[in-house]
Amino acid sequence: MKKNYVRLLPEAETLDRYLFSYNRCKNRKNRLERRKLDILNDFNSPLRAVNSDGMPHGGVSNVGCAALTFELDEIQTRINEEIEELKKIYIKISEVIGFLNNSSTERAILEYRYIDNFKWNKISELENISRQTAYRYWHDGLYKLLGYAKVQQLLRDFQEKEQTM
Repeated sequence: MKKNYVRLLPEAETLDRYLFSYNRCKNRKNRLERRKLDILNDFNSPLRAVNSDGMPHGGVSNVGCAALTFELDEIQTRINEEIEELKKIYIKISEVIGFLNNSSTERAILEYRYIDNFKWNKISELENISRQTAYRYWHDGLYKLLGYAKVQQLLRDFQEKEQTM
């Protein structure tokens, strides 16, 4: 069975990537927080005896818990940086989505998709519409946003940034 899938124009695909940048940043923060929890679990686990096989092992430096402390501090610094980046991206994304009417279904679906990171099943359930209808509202919302000059400029800046990375 072939789905009624309409391929997005390149500008709309760029807007889609731009709006998903919030979720990518949120995922990075979550990964760092999981690593932090793993390190804290290492701190709380009992120390193990050193495995001595009687052979000298030159150049191996074991700094023990000090290494965990340094790694924990580095991860916490990166988490704080990600949180600051999340705040900036959230404001930018909200400004873009804010061009749509507050009470429009398109806006609600874009917020569910790009801010809340909901899947299509959840979005259609929340809006009490079919997945195909939700997809159509999403599609229409993207193209409405592309009609604004400020959004076009943001996308040009975003594409330049992508190309330099």
